[in-house]
Amino acid sequence: MEGLVFLWYNNRRNMPKKIKIKIISLASVLCLILASNPSFAVAEDTGDGVATGKNPEVQDIAQQLKQQREAIDEIQGKIDAYESKIQSKRNEALTIRNQLDSLSDDIEQTKWELDLKKEQIKEVNLKIAETENRINLKEQEIASQKEKISEFIRLLYQTGQKTTVEILLANDAFSEFFDQTQYLETVEQDLSTILKKLKAVKEKLDQEQKDLESERVELNDLKDKLAGAQMGLEEKVTAKNVILEATQADEEKFQTLLKQVRAEQAQINSDIVTLEKQLRAKLEASGDKTLSELSGQGFIWPVPSHTVTATFHDPDYPFRRYFEHPAIDIRSKQGTPIQAIGSGYVSRAVDSGLGYSYISLIHADGLSSVYGHVSCILVQEDEYVVQGQVIGCSGATPGTPGAGRLTTGPHLHLEVRLNGIPVNPLNYLP
Repeated sequence: MEGLVFLWYNNRRNMPKKIKIKIISLASVLCLILASNPSFAVAEDTGDGVATGKNPEVQDIAQQLKQQREAIDEIQGKIDAYESKIQSKRNEALTIRNQLDSLSDDIEQTKWELDLKKEQIKEVNLKIAETENRINLKEQEIASQKEKISEFIRLLYQTGQKTTVEILLANDAFSEFFDQTQYLETVEQDLSTILKKLKAVKEKLDQEQKDLESERVELNDLKDKLAGAQMGLEEKVTAKNVILEATQADEEKFQTLLKQVRAEQAQINSDIVTLEKQLRAKLEASGDKTLSELSGQGFIWPVPSHTVTATFHDPDYPFRRYFEHPAIDIRSKQGTPIQAIGSGYVSRAVDSGLGYSYISLIHADGLSSVYGHVSCILVQEDEYVVQGQVIGCSGATPGTPGAGRLTTGPHLHLEVRLNGIPVNPLNYLP
């Protein structure tokens, strides 16, 4: 139908005058009918994306959206209140009571964050319903207007020219109307306006369909975040239980634990840095150029999951006040195969039983990598590995081999170091 309309409109100046008069006459009737049809007006959007109009379903969804946004704002206020309490406690002396209260506040905040994600999912579902409703209305509107225009186009080609003109000119009002030749251009403009309106509705429909796809992507993203927040809550509860089990809420035991874990971290860091320097010097002295030949290789992710549960120097890391978090934690199930992120030389492969076990590799360009909380080790010190080679298994479930004292659940602790100093691994991973 549209093809016929645009074919006429683009070639109207080359048509015979009689044919043109017939088309303009029919178009005039079309203009009069459509102008008297209020349904052609398409519901417009307000600034917040809610469609206006008297459609009861649209109005109901708009009201639900308003209530949903109010609920989200209320929950966000509670999250912000807990954030203020948590920040305040971080400025206090580190005691067992302070630590347990901070973890409790963190747990409560995470619970509200879970509720927030659930409410946001409800909101996006309402947005999807609203957008689908608008799409349906626009499709109905377009179909209706297409049919009206199509009827007149079919009439043009099914009715003889003379008969149609005689019918139209038989009416005195129309006769007087068409006697004025200057009105031809006005009628053309009216038909052009109708076509432009129809085109605008179609363009809006295309945008609505794009918005719908974006909303569905947002919905899936929120569902993933909800699952992550649920696991995060479980990890924070575990962190609190780990501290309680290790200290029985006793201040003296807590301070002893604090000194021990800080000393352990310092010793591990010293071992990694010192041994790396020694090994690089040893390899260079022996004429081994393997590492230098790997320059510029780049890294890969060590496990299939790319979900980071704790970032480099993460301010929300539950044990940050004990020691800085020099790594990223990557969510991975207990026993997940760990791949070397780059080809390199095994500098350390430490199996500490139920203590903290780790593997350290040195690479080209002054880089090294550390894999912590490993539950199994499949390489030996002083051997080369290639990128992607399985070097061990992830762990970190409390009480399992390699997990160490302070861990909140299964994950891989990954460090990247430059000249022995920890740097953000995300700057080196694809």
